[in-house]
Amino acid sequence: MTNPDPMPSSFDFSDCPALLPGYQAAGSTCVTVVVTSGTFQVGNFNQSITSPIRMTFGSQFNVTTRKITPVFGAMHADKMLVQPGLFGDPVVTAVYAQPEFAGVFDQPTSTDFKIKLGLKIKLINPVLGNNCYIASNSDPITLNLSTGTTSPPPPNTPITGQAAEIVLSQPPLAVRSAQHVDNAFGVGGANGCAFGAGVTDWFVNQVAGTPSAAGKNTMIFNEYIASKPYTALGS
Repeated sequence: MTNPDPMPSSFDFSDCPALLPGYQAAGSTCVTVVVTSGTFQVGNFNQSITSPIRMTFGSQFNVTTRKITPVFGAMHADKMLVQPGLFGDPVVTAVYAQPEFAGVFDQPTSTDFKIKLGLKIKLINPVLGNNCYIASNSDPITLNLSTGTTSPPPPNTPITGQAAEIVLSQPPLAVRSAQHVDNAFGVGGANGCAFGAGVTDWFVNQVAGTPSAAGKNTMIFNEYIASKPYTALGS
């Protein structure tokens, strides 16, 4: 199975992270991922991904240690409607969710293109304030995404992603299609909603079904993964 969505007409490498001290462009690669569709099911929210999520990171080569270090660049996502209206009102009580990077990133060595990624989800609604989140930088949703098969606790059962396959090779650009999945992660509770901890956070948790234990949540990302060597950035 290839990505069911059209490939983006172009890929933006402007968020490629600067090289760390002691690292060099030769041997380093920048990767930009465009999640074109999929699902994030967190607690009671079972949301189709309705607009692209873009992530950029580098695999940077240290000339002294001869090691590759993964370095996160940036994440961009639009808000997505998850609750049309808690009280039937499509405007004032509609709730949108916007995933944000939460400080955790790694690329464990594997044959399944594993990516470890920390997320928090901003909930957007006029009455929730500007800092209402599910999870946080200190307690992120930690995804262990894989193109292979998951091993979740029950009630979830294993699901399998789609191995990355090259769909465009125009050196220095290479583009792969893949599907990353994880359904073994837990989700923390709401924080920072309206007037802070207390009644509003509690109410959001009741509606969202959070905290949500591992085995009750799912992420599925249909993606295009574009890569360029650092030596070719700007070309």
